[in-house]
Parts: sequence; C-alpha cells; structure tokens
Amino acid sequence: MKAPPIRFWIAVMIFFTTFTNYMLRANMSVSIIKMVDRKARNFTPPCKEGQVEVVANEVKSEDINETRYQWNENEVGFILTAYFYGYIVTVMPGGILSEMLGPFHVILWTSLGSAILTAFTPLCAELGVYGVVANRFVVGLLGGVAYPAVNVLIAKWAPPKEKGKFLAAMMGNTMGTLVSFNMVGWATALWGWAWGFYVLVFVMLLFCVAFAVLVRDTPEKHPWISKREKAYIIVSQEGHVSSKKKVPPYRKIFTSIPFWVVTIAQFGNLWGLNLILSYGPKYLAETLGFNLKASAGLAALPYIARLLASQVFGIVGDHMRKKGTMSLTKIRKFFIIFSHFVPAACMFLIRAAGCHHVGVLVLLILNQAFNGAVVVSQLINPQDLAPNFSGTVFGMMNFFGMMTGIFVPTITGALNEHYDMGLMAATIIYMIGGIVLSICGLVFFFFGTAEVQPWNEIEEDAEKEDDIEKEDNEKAE
Repeated sequence: MKAPPIRFWIAVMIFFTTFTNYMLRANMSVSIIKMVDRKARNFTPPCKEGQVEVVANEVKSEDINETRYQWNENEVGFILTAYFYGYIVTVMPGGILSEMLGPFHVILWTSLGSAILTAFTPLCAELGVYGVVANRFVVGLLGGVAYPAVNVLIAKWAPPKEKGKFLAAMMGNTMGTLVSFNMVGWATALWGWAWGFYVLVFVMLLFCVAFAVLVRDTPEKHPWISKREKAYIIVSQEGHVSSKKKVPPYRKIFTSIPFWVVTIAQFGNLWGLNLILSYGPKYLAETLGFNLKASAGLAALPYIARLLASQVFGIVGDHMRKKGTMSLTKIRKFFIIFSHFVPAACMFLIRAAGCHHVGVLVLLILNQAFNGAVVVSQLINPQDLAPNFSGTVFGMMNFFGMMTGIFVPTITGALNEHYDMGLMAATIIYMIGGIVLSICGLVFFFFGTAEVQPWNEIEEDAEKEDDIEKEDNEKAE
C-alpha cells in the first residue's frame, strides 16, 4: 500500500491546528454556564416556565461541591469577549511574523503557551472576573497568530488545484468546537467546571508533539518528502509563490478594493460564526432550558453539519475549477450564496421556531452546514488575490473580522440582561446576525474577484520575468 504524500500530513496538521485553536476559543462558552451561580438569581429558563420542578431536578442532579461566582450577564459578556480583545492584537502581525519566521515556530510555541495558560484558568478565577479576563486575553493573544500562520503554510505546500482541499482542512475549527463543547460539558458535569479546562490541556500537549514531528515550513525543508513530490509542488506553484521574503506592500493592500471586499465578507461570516459559538450553548441551556450535558451536545450538532458540508463544498469547488466551466471569480461568488445568504435566512426564521426545540436545532444545523461553503467562497480568497502575502492578507482581513468576537458577546450580554434571557432577546440577537450576514454577502457577490492582484508580485521575481522575456525576444529576433 502506497504511503500518503507528505502534503497529506501537512493538511492533517492544518486541520488539528484550527481544531485546537477553536477548542480553546469555544470552551469558555460551556464552562461559564457552570462557573456562574444561576440558582442565586432564582433563574428559570423562559421555555421552562411552568416546569420549575423539572429544571430544579436537572440542576440538582448535576450539582458538585465547588466554587460558583455571582457574575451578571454583562460580566459574563466581558469574559467571553476577553479572548477576542487579545486575538485582534496579534492577528494582523501574525501573518507578517509567519512569513518572516516561518509558520512552524509560530504555531508550535503559541500552542504550547496557550496550553499552559488554560491550565491556570481555574486559579485565575479565584481572583475574580478580571483574573479570568486577563487569562483569556493572553490566550487570545497567542491564538491570534494561528490562522495567518496556517495560510502561509497552505501557500507554501498546496498545489493550486488542491487548495480547496487544504482550505477544507481549516474546518478543523468545527471539529474543535464539537469536541470542546462535548468534552468540556461532560467533564464539567462529572468532575466540576475546573476539569473542563484541564482535559483540554492534555489534548494540546499531544498536538504540540505531533506538530513538531510532522510539520516544516516548506517542502524544501522537510526531511521525509520525496524528490518527486517536492518537484511537483514547486513546479505547480511557479509564477505565483516566491521563496523570497519581502515586506508586504501595505499601502497597496489597504488601497485595494478586492481586499476590502473580502474583508467585509469575512466580517459577516465571523459575526454569524461567533454568534453561534458564544451564544449557542447559553441559548440552549438558559433560554430553551436544556441541562448542561444536553446543551453542550446539542449545541455541537451544527458544527458536525458544518464539518461534513465543508468537505463536500471543498471537493465540489475543486471539481468545478478543474472542469473550467466557470471562471474562478464566478465560482467564489456562486458559493457566497450558500456561505452567507442561506445561513442568514436560517437566523431570520429562528424567531418563528420559538420554544420548539426541534425547529431551533434544525435551523442552527442548516445555518452552519451551508456556512461550510466559506472554504470555497471568501475564506480561500486571500490565496487567490495574493499567494505571496496570503498570511498577511488573511491576518489583516481577520483583524477586522474578529472584532465581531467583541461586538457579538457584548451585544448579546446587554440584550439578555435587558430582556432577562427572554425570547425577545434571542429574536433580536439572531435578527442582527442575519442582517449582517446578508449585507456582507451582497458586497462580495457584486464586487468580489479571484484575480491575482498586481501587488502580489515581489520585485525581484518581476525583474527576473522581465529578463527572461527580454532574452526570449532577443532569440526570436
């Protein structure tokens, strides 16, 4: 049996890089449910009114003798946003850092640091709200570099016709959310909320060991790659990806319309994603009335759908590109319909579902399943526009996009506090998400492009191409 090529293992580790990144991003959404003392507020989920005894029994069956904190909804929102405050600080320089130092060291050492800090979260909670906020802020600082670094890794390892598959590997974030919700939910219910952090540390350490063994910055640096595979990757990327390191053309990027168009599309995508990520478990537990174990598992179902659908969308996108029946720009715009417009429609319909649990779950599942099309719409677009600076472009794009990680929990916390976790709060929260997704999708649909931008060229490469063309002309004469 023929061994898989080395780039297969690179794709596997890209999957687990985004897996662990989202695992540490999503865990607090579940842990916070048990860290807060809801009983002190005499709280009853709106959809469980009239069933107080049932809810009381559910809570009692999960009770463990541990410290709980009397934080209000605004303080909870502050804790959930802390990660993103840190994230947006490093997401832009993360691309530059990865292009200069290489993604290997950037991903490895920030992942190890994140694991250590996660282990100290329960200790930080002893200091109160600001102790947890400080911890999550630094975890966010370290997590912000992951996605730009992954984009640099893809640019160096992925043949152009396989980029859809590599981008689909970035849906490890979906599996990370799924595992985090369930693992943290069960550990918290069985042993207490502190173990919701400890179990993730073990996973992070395993990832760091595997990454250190399997990954290198480029095919040229990998000790196990065959000469045939190395030559295939290098030849396939010729003319688009340079081996030279160069300071990105920031002025040209910031004055580029295609850059701002893909940034707007990513802003909408991350608004919807962060809404489901940070609010999903809380909505199921504290509005619909599921217990912690049930809400963690059910909140993960949309991410299973997103993971599976993204693989299908990636394969279909690569197939359409190989057939050549549509231009690359038209392919990107075609899939924005699925990644933005259909999920927006699902959010609009959540109000109609009300307290009907099955209806709400179906809409959340459809929302995330269709959003999996981002792997062949705007998520891959930085690779189209500028393969040489894809990490920088992605980092800059995500800098603006991840501000939604601050806006969404803040708005959600304020609305839940004002409407006392009622259905009206959920209605407004999801309606806002649908509106943002729709507007951002429209911008990309009308103005997006997949053409390689002039500022992708590195001057030395451009001069070399001019010299070759000049020599060819002289020979022809």
